Amino acid sequence: MRRGVWSILAPFLILGGIYSGIFTPTESAVVAIFYSLFVGFFLHKELKFKNVLKSLTTTTWITGRVLLILFAATVFGRLLIEQRIPVHVADALLSVTDNMYLVWALTIMLLLFIGMFMETLAAIMIIVPVLLPIMYMLGADPTHVGIVVICTLSIGFATPPLGENIFVASGIGGSSVEQITSRIHPFVFASVLGVFVIAFFPQLTLWLPSLVGS
Repeated sequence: MRRGVWSILAPFLILGGIYSGIFTPTESAVVAIFYSLFVGFFLHKELKFKNVLKSLTTTTWITGRVLLILFAATVFGRLLIEQRIPVHVADALLSVTDNMYLVWALTIMLLLFIGMFMETLAAIMIIVPVLLPIMYMLGADPTHVGIVVICTLSIGFATPPLGENIFVASGIGGSSVEQITSRIHPFVFASVLGVFVIAFFPQLTLWLPSLVGS
């Protein structure tokens, strides 16, 4: 504990700065980098300049691969937005029935499909304005809807063809994208199952917000 106290302080510095309003989550990344360099060079004295250059090279390579994928996904998402395809699909699916469980099932399948091809932020901006009023009229809690949407779209990070996390894992672990993709099925299945559970049982996600009066 004594030797690792400076490392343990890093999460407190980052989260404390964010929640106190000293810096934004994006700025916290910069703070974390400089704090780590300071601790590594001057306190632990274990970090070498050569290691820093290697880390920068590796990070640039991994980030560049992901950004190329995000670029293509952003262009594709822009095309979908201009054609209003997600809106039409959402309206068609949600107009089939007013059964809450069936609506959730159709919504989750739609979000899974969109998450495979579209960048998450773009998908949220497109789908939520259409989905939220309909779900609210059916009696769903807005907080619950938001949680299900985020969890469902996040599965797209591990599913091709977009699958940013697959490319990150490939860059870090050294395995090919094909090798990783062939082994993600159990994890994706478990994630999808978890999304259905929290969608069908809103108490699982709403009990904590209810404790703070939300």
